[in-house]
Amino acid sequence: MQRREFLKIAIAGAAGFVAGSLVGLPIKRNKLEGVSGKEAASMIQQGSHRVEALKVYNWSYYIQELLLDIFAKEMGMDRKKLVYDVFEDPAEPFSKLEAGGSGYDLVVLPDAVAALAISKGYVRRLDKSLIPNLKFVDPDFLHPPFDPDNEYSIVYMWGITAYSWRADFVPEGVTTLKQIFDPEFGFLEKHRKRVTMLEEAMEVVLSAKAYLGKDPYDWRDKTMEEVKEVLIKQKPYLAGYGGTSEYYKGFANGSIDVAQAYNGDIALLRSEEHPELADKVKFGIPEEGGTRWTDNMLIPKDAPHPEAAHLFINFLLDPAVAAVNSLYVKYMSPVKDAKPLIEKVLSDPEIYPADVKNRTWYVPLLTEEDHAKLMKIWKEVQEA
Repeated sequence: MQRREFLKIAIAGAAGFVAGSLVGLPIKRNKLEGVSGKEAASMIQQGSHRVEALKVYNWSYYIQELLLDIFAKEMGMDRKKLVYDVFEDPAEPFSKLEAGGSGYDLVVLPDAVAALAISKGYVRRLDKSLIPNLKFVDPDFLHPPFDPDNEYSIVYMWGITAYSWRADFVPEGVTTLKQIFDPEFGFLEKHRKRVTMLEEAMEVVLSAKAYLGKDPYDWRDKTMEEVKEVLIKQKPYLAGYGGTSEYYKGFANGSIDVAQAYNGDIALLRSEEHPELADKVKFGIPEEGGTRWTDNMLIPKDAPHPEAAHLFINFLLDPAVAAVNSLYVKYMSPVKDAKPLIEKVLSDPEIYPADVKNRTWYVPLLTEEDHAKLMKIWKEVQEA
């Protein structure tokens, strides 16, 4: 499905109303049981507040943007007052939360960063009465260890971090982390300055730990020093540390052979951004494993429009909206009622291998001390 022809959604009526002619979606019902944006909005508009604006901060390439137009239409908002900014490193939104006064109403953070934001009091409690579509979330994605009662967060999407490569440049693929971290293995020299690692410190460090045979939850000083040494030895061979836009560009113009990457990004690259690369760009989990993560929606403590943020969360949890979003971004939604509609996402064994649970680990939660250690060695690696 191409970007320009992907959606045909009936905007008049509830946000849950999705036309049966929606391109590519096997929807047999014209209306799902979700609470529409308008219905949820009335809960607020009958009170002392009205929905006037919304400012969202999310990862890049991580939403079907036509949904923003539909939400604004449902709310009766001026579309210009719905601001949607993007980042490629979660340190950016976290630093804004830390500083305060960011102006954002909703932020999307990976689990470990969400845990830290909650523990530091940077986000506000959710009013679940304004999120009735929470009932559609799969129980497996409720009650995370960092937010047992979902008082502050709700999962947006989940996915896998591992490695992607151009098969015409790397026919053997990436099967072991020795290729990525051991200069003596020969792979790094062969692909010198044509390998990228993510900008996200946590993902890079966890992969290095896996290479060393360390537990991902091991944050002892000795372990962190070993990780730092591995990353400093690897660094001269890298093209750099970059997020989605960097490896999209590199794979497309042929300047990048291998990238630490997110699975949904690669699925989107192959199907939407650069379909000509569908048979050339591959994704896989090396034998040592990869990361399984969740990204989570949270409302900053000083959000100017928290009511609008609640409405937007509710909108994204509508099963039809969640299905449309998941099919486009190629990541898995936590909305259980969307699963029958997103078989195209689940059916790619490269992107979602059947044994994913046995080949991945969850992102560990960090204490403030652990986070300080992570940031310390990351800074030292960057400056080396």
